[in-house]
Amino acid sequence: MKKKHIINVGELKVDLSELVPDIRGIEDMTETIVKEDFPESRLRQFDIKLKPFAGFQDLAEWDRVLLERYQPLYLSWQTTCDHCGKGPCDLRRAKGLCGLDLDTYQAKLSLLDACKGAIAQVSRSRDLLNYALKLFGGEKGISLGKSIGYPSNNIAVLTGMNPRNLSELNRALSYAESQILELQASAELAQRDASDLEKKTLHVGSLIFLAMEVEELIKICCFGFSSVGDLELTDYANYPEATTWVGLGSVDTSKPVITFVGNNFLAAWSAANYLRENNLEDKIEVCGIGAVGHDLVRFYPKGRVLTSTAKAVKAIRSGIPDVIVASECCLNLDILDDARRVGSKVIATSSKLNLDLPERTGDSIGDIIDELLRGLPGAIILEPAKAGELAVKLAQKLERKDSYLLTREQIKEYAAECDECDSCFKVCPNNLPISRALRMAQDDFSGLVEIYEKCFFCKRCERACPKGIPIIDLILGASQEEIKQDKFLMRAGRGPLSHLEFRDLTFGLVLGGNGPGIVCLLGCGSYPGSDNELAEMAKEFLERNCVVMTAGCAAADVARHFDEGEGKFIFEQYPSFVGLRGLTNCGGCSAISHILAGVFKLGQLGGGVPTRANYVQSVDYAFQRTPIVVILWGASSDEMYAQAAGFARAGVRVVVGPSGNSFRRYLVGNKYDLEKWWIFDGITGDKREIDPSPPHLIFPVETKEEAIVMTMKLFLMSCDLRESRLSTLDNYTETHEQFFGELPDDWHFYTRSSLELPVKKRMRFLSLLKKEHGWEIDRTMIKRVRHRDGRMMSFDKYVESYGVQQGRYSTMLPRFIIRKGKE
Repeated sequence: MKKKHIINVGELKVDLSELVPDIRGIEDMTETIVKEDFPESRLRQFDIKLKPFAGFQDLAEWDRVLLERYQPLYLSWQTTCDHCGKGPCDLRRAKGLCGLDLDTYQAKLSLLDACKGAIAQVSRSRDLLNYALKLFGGEKGISLGKSIGYPSNNIAVLTGMNPRNLSELNRALSYAESQILELQASAELAQRDASDLEKKTLHVGSLIFLAMEVEELIKICCFGFSSVGDLELTDYANYPEATTWVGLGSVDTSKPVITFVGNNFLAAWSAANYLRENNLEDKIEVCGIGAVGHDLVRFYPKGRVLTSTAKAVKAIRSGIPDVIVASECCLNLDILDDARRVGSKVIATSSKLNLDLPERTGDSIGDIIDELLRGLPGAIILEPAKAGELAVKLAQKLERKDSYLLTREQIKEYAAECDECDSCFKVCPNNLPISRALRMAQDDFSGLVEIYEKCFFCKRCERACPKGIPIIDLILGASQEEIKQDKFLMRAGRGPLSHLEFRDLTFGLVLGGNGPGIVCLLGCGSYPGSDNELAEMAKEFLERNCVVMTAGCAAADVARHFDEGEGKFIFEQYPSFVGLRGLTNCGGCSAISHILAGVFKLGQLGGGVPTRANYVQSVDYAFQRTPIVVILWGASSDEMYAQAAGFARAGVRVVVGPSGNSFRRYLVGNKYDLEKWWIFDGITGDKREIDPSPPHLIFPVETKEEAIVMTMKLFLMSCDLRESRLSTLDNYTETHEQFFGELPDDWHFYTRSSLELPVKKRMRFLSLLKKEHGWEIDRTMIKRVRHRDGRMMSFDKYVESYGVQQGRYSTMLPRFIIRKGKE
């Protein structure tokens, strides 16, 4: 018999064993959560079920709701399964010998991809946490400062913990590690249930954000990363100042240059400390590529961000770094080969890197430098402090050339070897006319310059060239002026998003207002079109009164926009606070966790929804009332794949592009299937039909114009208040006409009242409703409506039967319907 655990909350006696499936070992934590977070009224109103240290099955009730509305759509070309000894089996023709069908196999591969991404992040978080425990001890406090309420929401919603020190962070991360191992093991054994596997993938997505939050908390609380935590709200708008330089042209190459590549910042942190202690900050340039670059500038303001990890080859082969300090990356790079071409020395700081270099753990820094100067291409140094000091001292010893870029004569000489076999074109992922550009290069470098603007710098062309032409070097050599102009200003990451900002945002978005929603621009670089696409999207959204946030490599590409009229870069034009027409750079890749944590804050502040061990109720609220879209732009890593699942599970809509087919699976809705679009009236319990909003959870696009329009569409929510719906519908229809020359074919699905139609377009839209859709209109009054199923009904009946009354409480789950007589 289950043992009862009774506590008093006000006048209500609560049996904790009814709130938590298995309370053994967590009695005290559960009692604390209930007493501190749940007032008596909430316990009386709702069937509360807390899920401390939740497994995927604990949250399956929510996942089931999402997956029934948004069907998985698989875009995998892998149809032959060889995952067991019975195979290989061609699943296009029949089930495998183990009973596995094609859809379940795709779901299995999807889960494995998400697990790979989560494992990479968890491994990184574990390494950092172990290092911090050695350096500071388990009692080192975790606090983001006076301005940050609810500092660890990604951890709290899954575990019930708000970690106060490193030891408690260790407990949270250990939970994530065990969960991911269990989920990966279940993927390997999967046979017959695609839906079950999709729920597990969503759970992996939640776990990666927990691990990212662990990493981010350590960075801020132990290593002094920039944060708004102790600032007054009035100081947010210009914090940090837009003084961080981005781009290859931002580096003073007359000085020795150290460049950090990868995801681990510890060697850079040690190098920065050494530079300060020895007054060398003005004598050596310190740069970063990828995640470490965005971390670097949060503790070393003199640092530079060169480019994204995806385009690291461009920075290295240009000859900018004298010393490259490498750690594990989100994308595979052949750093040693590229460094050898330009004479750069490589210091590897991780045993996870596959580099053919000797480990020099026990040797002195002086001895290592002597070997490097005699010709050794690099060394493995696993101790961050030693690697940082070595990088500085080695950079001072190396003799720097004026330029490693090819001269015009050298370019012409190499280009003349091309016989236009088009082997390069055939392997180019961006279909660039490389052979034509090489042929032109005898007289005109413009073809090579045009390729520079669109090149992924993946090196496939070089490897395919039968003549061995160093094509990347030719492209860089021809584009020296473009490299010099590659110089932009941005704000370094500011860290967490305060509850004060979200309190104001609740009234500006959730409870009505004239802002369409929140857009989060993320990505790892490598865009088929232009490097400026993210910057152009950011400008469009800001001009349309959106809240715009960014983090990771995408932040550097957002910075590329320059307003000729004002003479300012985009981060200089817009304030840093989280508000309408605000542009917020959260920081490096781990700082993406702040964005999802903010979704839970909106639930806390807008709906009073407690977060600790209360994931399902938190996301039930957020999904219906938070207009937020994440755009994942460019190259897709396994970590981004897992993050997309985590965002979607929390009700955050995800747009993937411009190579949307790089994702294995999407979650798409069918706006014409009326049975999919419903909601419960949270007071009466009635199941109500709603408009198809948001129409998708994860959706692919191919152009930035499609991304902008789809984002505006995904802002639509069934619980929109009048002002919010008017703003969103206005922007959706306007952007669709702006970019595609016509109204969208479904705008009338979202028309609930003439007062929600854009003021300047109202008469036109009412006329179209009458002529094209059969509505009965009398001047500005809607008399009768043609329902989506074809029925004609009075406007009053339409309002009564369709959707939820504005401002009325609603839910997706029966247990959150208010208990009758308990209001």
